[in-house]
Amino acid sequence: MKRVFISHSSKDQKTAVAICGALESRGHPCWMSSRDIAPGENYQGAIVRAIREAGVMVLVFSANANNSDEIKKEMSLASQSRTLVIPVRSEDVVPSEDFTYELATRQWIDMFNDWEQSIEKLCRQIDVAMPSEDGVRPTVASPSPLSGGKSRMPLYTGIAAVLLIAGAGAYWMVRPAPRPREASATPHMVQQPSASDAARLESDLWDSVKNSGDAAMVQSYLVKYPSGVFAAAAKARLAELNRPALPRVEPSFSCAGASNTAEKLICSDRQLALMDLEVASLYKRARANAVDPSPLADEQSAWTYQRNACASAECVREAYLQRKAEIARWMSTGGP
Repeated sequence: MKRVFISHSSKDQKTAVAICGALESRGHPCWMSSRDIAPGENYQGAIVRAIREAGVMVLVFSANANNSDEIKKEMSLASQSRTLVIPVRSEDVVPSEDFTYELATRQWIDMFNDWEQSIEKLCRQIDVAMPSEDGVRPTVASPSPLSGGKSRMPLYTGIAAVLLIAGAGAYWMVRPAPRPREASATPHMVQQPSASDAARLESDLWDSVKNSGDAAMVQSYLVKYPSGVFAAAAKARLAELNRPALPRVEPSFSCAGASNTAEKLICSDRQLALMDLEVASLYKRARANAVDPSPLADEQSAWTYQRNACASAECVREAYLQRKAEIARWMSTGGP
């Protein structure tokens, strides 16, 4: 089976590993240089061979990738090998001129909007590019990217098993003595744990891992109870842990000096910070085009005072939308 070549910047290792794990859990084996090049193997040669033999290349695009000469080389090799490239954006970044030329005819998948939906869309595109022979894809066991190449999953699974065995042993030690069997009872019958006891053991294991920040701990529950009562919650928690964090956005003012509720809300909300940058940029352009910028400056000061009086994120958002419309009138007419 051909593999999916994951092209990424070394600075985006965590995001690439999350995408690789999501694809392999859905039956798409992947190749990553940081994981699959053996010690002592020729690095450049291994990458050339992997791209030539790959069925699809997934480009993890970010600000780091945008400035990477190595990724540009990998794109060129993919073009030479006629390997399909599927670009996925882990950040809201506009491609540089080099990448714009390479990716002009390709459709982006934005991972930062909805992780699960984006992964499913990516899998569908890979299915079209690399259809399986029998229509069924086996689940691929993805090696862990932890140091030394050794996975901690067996350790945590073993710990979970020991806890379950200890819990079961404790139950049998403290349980009430069984009643004497009636003469008509079937001989050699072995008493089995009741359904309520099994449910309690499952619940205890889930309670011990559900708030863990380690994906392997949460996975240990699914290994023991793949169709358990808390399976859906465990899968949702795994998706949350594997979702890459979006980069912080700094507004047009210094958050260190935020002195009111509105400014603190902007500094803590990525979307509000982006709106602040947009309004600041529009104001700068309108001021440069105005014949007399004084009225515009006075209007901006009055608006800033009103925005800073907001006590909720919704109020701040409405203030930015209103100011964008007002500045647009300045830019179109040269006046208020």
